[in-house]
Amino acid sequence: MTQRFSRLTNRSHTQAAHANNQGFTLIEVMVAVLLLFAALAGILPFFLTGLSQASTDRYRSIANNVARERMEEIRQLDYREITMDSDEGATLPERFGTTANQRGIDFTVDYNVDSPTYEQGTLKKVTVTVSWTAPPEVSAASMTTLIHQQFLGPRGALLELLPTYDDPFGTPFSWIKSSTQAKYHLAEADWGLVFGDITRPADTVLPVYVRFAFFNDDGGSVALGDHEDDCRIGTDYLDWRFDDEGALDDVWFAYDFDAGDIPDGYWELRAVAYNQYEQPGNVWRLRVLIENGAPAAPTDFVAVPESDNETITLYWLGGPELDRDHYILERCKWDPVAGNWTAWDPVSESIGPKQVSYVDHGSVTDEEDPWGDTDTQNTYNYRIWAVDKCDPGLEGPTAELEEPVVLPPLTTTTTTETTTSSTSTTTPPSTTPTTAPSTYSVGITNNSKDNYDVVIKDSSQHTVYSQKVHKGDSVTVPNLGPGDYQVYADPDGQGSQVTQSFSLPAQAGQTILTLM
Repeated sequence: MTQRFSRLTNRSHTQAAHANNQGFTLIEVMVAVLLLFAALAGILPFFLTGLSQASTDRYRSIANNVARERMEEIRQLDYREITMDSDEGATLPERFGTTANQRGIDFTVDYNVDSPTYEQGTLKKVTVTVSWTAPPEVSAASMTTLIHQQFLGPRGALLELLPTYDDPFGTPFSWIKSSTQAKYHLAEADWGLVFGDITRPADTVLPVYVRFAFFNDDGGSVALGDHEDDCRIGTDYLDWRFDDEGALDDVWFAYDFDAGDIPDGYWELRAVAYNQYEQPGNVWRLRVLIENGAPAAPTDFVAVPESDNETITLYWLGGPELDRDHYILERCKWDPVAGNWTAWDPVSESIGPKQVSYVDHGSVTDEEDPWGDTDTQNTYNYRIWAVDKCDPGLEGPTAELEEPVVLPPLTTTTTTETTTSSTSTTTPPSTTPTTAPSTYSVGITNNSKDNYDVVIKDSSQHTVYSQKVHKGDSVTVPNLGPGDYQVYADPDGQGSQVTQSFSLPAQAGQTILTLM
C-alpha cells in the first residue's frame, strides 16, 4: 500500500514538471502580437502627426526669420529703389535673390510691390513670401508692410566745403575762412529728378534748386544765396561730369560764398535739394568752425548809477561771434585836480561770454570806487571788450561809454564852484546819466513750405506773443523785456512742434528761430 502511494506521488510530480516546461503555444503568441498591433495602430497616427507638426513648426520658424531679414534689407533702400519694374532700376529679386539656405534647408523667396491709390501714391505695400518643399504640403510664411516715401526731392550723396583747414582746437570738424565753396553732390538714384533724360543732361535740366544755411547751437541761422529769390540756389549753379565711357558720372550744386560774412564759432551747414515741384529731399548736415579774427566790439554799452551812490550797473550787447571766451571790463576816474582821467584799472577780467550786464559795487564809507556823496561827485568812465577762444586769445576792439557816469547823479539845479586854480577851468565830459534799454526785439523767419502758429512764453509760462507766421515770411517780435523765453512753432496746428529757447538781452535783435 505504501509502495503504491509513493508511485502515484512520483508520477504526479513528473507530470507537473513536464507541463511547466511546455511555455506559450503558437496561437497564444499570435494573439498577443495581434493585440499589440491593434494598440499601436491607435497610437502611431498621433505620434507621426506630432513629428510632422514639429518639423513644420521648425521650417516655418526659419522661414519667418528669412522673411524678416529680407524685409529689413528692403527697408534700407530708398523709396524709389523698392520696385519690381526693371525700367525703374534693379528689382528686388535682382538685389536680394530668390533663394535662401538656412540650416541645410532650401527656401524660395518671392516679392511683391503694390502702390496703393491712396495717400497720393506715397505708400508702397511690400510683401515677402518664403516657401519650402516638404511633405505634407503646408502654407508659406509671409510678411507684409507699408513703406512711406520719406523724401520726394533729390537726395544728397555728399556735402563738402572747399578749401578746409584743420581745427586749431583739435576737433574733427573742418575750419573754413574767407572764400569758400559749398559743393552738394546728388545721389545717383535721383538724377532722374534733375534731368528729364540723364543721357542728355544739358538739354533736359529740370527746374530744381538747393538751399544752404548755417545754424548755430543758439538757434541762429545764416542762409546762403539771394534773399530776394528766397535763398534758392538754382540750376545756374548745377554741374555734372561724364566718365570715360560717356555716361553720367556725378551731379552737384556748387556755390561760392565768403565765410567772413558769417560770425565766428561752430556752425552746422545744412543742405536740402528740391525737385521741380518744390518738394524737399533729405537734409545733409556738416559741422564746421568759422574763425575770421578777433571778436567785434560790444554795442549799446551804458552805465546806470544806483540810488545808494556806490553801485553802477553796466549793460551791453555782445557781438555776433559765437567763440567768445570772456569779456574784460576796465574803469577810469576823472581827476579834477590834474584835469585828466586816471589810468584804466581792471574791474573784471573774467566776465562770462554770454553775460550782458555787470554790477560794479564800491563803498561810500571807505571811499572805494565807485562812490560819491553830496560833497564829492566822482565821475567814471568804463570800457569793455571781448576775447575769443583762440590760443592766445584774440582781443577785440573796445567799447566805451558815450557819456561818463557820475556818483551821485547830477540834477539840473546843481551848480559848480569856480576857482582860480589852473585846473579849475578843466571840466570832465558831459555828465548826463544814461539809461539801459528796457525792451528788446527778436526775429523769426519761416523758410519752410508750411504756415506756422508761433507762440512765445516767458519763464512763468505766460504767453507774451501769439501769431501765425506764413511760409516765406519774416516777422519781428517787439517789446520783450529782459529774461528767458521759449518759442513754440506748430505747422498749422497739426503737430510736429518745433521749440526753441532764447534769452534777452543776450540775443536782442537776432533771429532766434528759422523754420526750414
